[in-house]
Amino acid sequence: MKFYDKYKPALEAAGYRVDEYGCVWDAAGNQAAVEDNYGNVQCKDPNVTDICRVAEVELSKPKPAPKKAAKKVETDVVTESVTEEVSLGS
Repeated sequence: MKFYDKYKPALEAAGYRVDEYGCVWDAAGNQAAVEDNYGNVQCKDPNVTDICRVAEVELSKPKPAPKKAAKKVETDVVTESVTEEVSLGS
């Protein structure tokens, strides 16, 4: 994964384009930032740096914990067996 891939939605919303090689291009077709084959990142456009900084804050916000489903409390119905003694009369 290239460095600017995680910022791609924010950069595209601002009018920049991120290609498959890790380069960021502005609307005029000028190269604004690049990642070379060794992973070094260079950015010449201060707007790209600001956009990435804001997007990093958005990405680092903790997500709310999912709500836990309420547990169903099952009640055991106790059935008592009634034994009737029948006395047979003679």
